[in-house]
Amino acid sequence: MKTNILNRREIEELAEKALLAFGSTSNAAESLARAVASAEMDGIKSHGLVYVPIYCEHLRCGKVIGTAVPRVERPAKAAVVVDAGSGFAHPAIDAGFLELIPVASKLGCAGLAIRNSYNCGVLGHHVERLAQVGLLGLGFTNAPASIMPVGGTTPVIGTNPFALAVPDDGGIAAVVIDQSASVVAKSEIKMHAQAGKSIPEGWALDAQGNPTTDPSEALKGSMAPAGGYKGFGNGLMVELFAAVLAGATLGKDASPFAGTAGGPPRTGQFFFAVSAEAFSGGGYAQRLHSLVNAIEEQSGSRIPGSRRWAQRKLHEDNGVEVDAELIHRVSSLSLAD
Repeated sequence: MKTNILNRREIEELAEKALLAFGSTSNAAESLARAVASAEMDGIKSHGLVYVPIYCEHLRCGKVIGTAVPRVERPAKAAVVVDAGSGFAHPAIDAGFLELIPVASKLGCAGLAIRNSYNCGVLGHHVERLAQVGLLGLGFTNAPASIMPVGGTTPVIGTNPFALAVPDDGGIAAVVIDQSASVVAKSEIKMHAQAGKSIPEGWALDAQGNPTTDPSEALKGSMAPAGGYKGFGNGLMVELFAAVLAGATLGKDASPFAGTAGGPPRTGQFFFAVSAEAFSGGGYAQRLHSLVNAIEEQSGSRIPGSRRWAQRKLHEDNGVEVDAELIHRVSSLSLAD
């Protein structure tokens, strides 16, 4: 496989040009392109350039409204609500954060609900932004149903990630936990299916609820919840915040993120931003460092988020390898009529 080395800006430009060609506003295209590049930099290729053709397909078929402008409301002092208007999640989150960050800093904590939204990509990237301005960030995002309840045969919730980013005292995240309710992201199953490769046992279940290593059967059935009933419980918690509370479409009623059927999914996100200074009573950084050090000093252990940061540094310094065929495919999208 032939690859080319691209830097962050080159990846952003590739993605942005393609999105603009398919009718995205410049604001949304810039926001989404930054997220695509960040995924590539962090080694999360399943949410990188490979997703740009899907974004463009969804702009063309109307699953995403490219001209949508997020509408921000403030129903209470510590509450921010954004209606994404069936547009991309990223500009809606950007608009919400512009309100959320100063409110949380002033009041000590605040919440942000986003409805009528779409796939928000790597959830950890969003909460890490909150940590970079000194706030603990907790995020939830729901997705079209792909996980059966334990003992059931019909998917009810999506892979439904939650993410937590904890700020250090130096303007960076000390810890980033980003995990879904499933053993792996659904995109991993799709990538195996496209490559004609089997999946490891324990990743998914078929339509009858039995373990399978066939990605095609897995896509007809259910993602396996991480930790059995505990994983399903985590996903249900996310659904309650990101859909029930946020006023978004339940995963069981949302159209798929893949393909062209069903119109906009109108899923949602929810974020909490918390000031450590307001709640900790002093000594926050000391306690945090003590906890982090207790993990790092053990040989073979690692802080959640550290693998991404290592990949990010490597790729920021040296660029990232990208499949030349994928580069050509994304580049050709910018020539769309």
